Amino acid sequence: MFSNIILSMNRLPDFPALAHIGFEHLAEISKALEALQPELSTVSTGNIFGYRKETGLLGTRINGNICFSGFYKGVHFFSQPLGNNKLSETVATGLAFLKEKFGGGRVSNLPKAMAEILSADKKFIVSPDRNNFDYVYATKELADLPGEKFHDKKNLVNQFNKKYPHAYAPLSPENIKHCLELEEEWCRLRNCLEYESTAAESACINELLLNFEKLKLCGGVILISGKIQAFTILQKLNNETAVTHVEKANTEFKGIYQAVNNYAAKSLLGRFKYINREEDLGEPGLRKAKMSYNPVKFVEKFHVELSS
Repeated sequence: MFSNIILSMNRLPDFPALAHIGFEHLAEISKALEALQPELSTVSTGNIFGYRKETGLLGTRINGNICFSGFYKGVHFFSQPLGNNKLSETVATGLAFLKEKFGGGRVSNLPKAMAEILSADKKFIVSPDRNNFDYVYATKELADLPGEKFHDKKNLVNQFNKKYPHAYAPLSPENIKHCLELEEEWCRLRNCLEYESTAAESACINELLLNFEKLKLCGGVILISGKIQAFTILQKLNNETAVTHVEKANTEFKGIYQAVNNYAAKSLLGRFKYINREEDLGEPGLRKAKMSYNPVKFVEKFHVELSS
């Protein structure tokens, strides 16, 4: 597909060369993210490395900014540059590359601040991507579930706590194997490998669990009768915010999703003011569920295309 792909390189190459993203690039990418302090859930090592195989993710540097290119759901894309150096020129370079190679494409998952800069340039069409807005919650609210607006959630957590003797423990290398087993069973029951988005999610979950320590992830598990029946995977996104990448549970236990969410929030108190629980992907049921937790804000995402 590309004649300028470098299969292995410890440092991401300068454009127009591109390299397959691998763990040899983790330190370089992590350093850029720490400087950027991103708000978007997609701009995290968990998301980048979790989905890199499913999207065929390639990395390069344009004007010194780390940039990623891939393909997902029929769209060739570049994602948010990890840097602001010569932003309009960087985005134009990426879009011109996609047009030349594939006849078109877009720069996806841009934060509002970048979108506002680019919208002033007439060569770009900038559009909001509501289905991919991130939902952000106050950690203390998810931990305490206070007042009438959280009444139903608190009831479900209390019912779960009373009905099912259980333990909550940190996610660790010792229980990764059992989380993988739960994910495999969850996926089997829902035929998730038959659908592009759920198959990609399953591959991402496996990637995160198998590289839990490398990616500096955190999380927790719920054990019932000594068996893991729920797990969650989180990560630092910026100095104020953690991001929830994954929640999976056995729904035979009513209230278990609300319980694992609540336990995770409690574990983050004092460390992070906010929890980003990612997007709803335009799915009505998922949107309703995310809204029911009373987000304190959205992190808006935009995509950009060439105007001609």
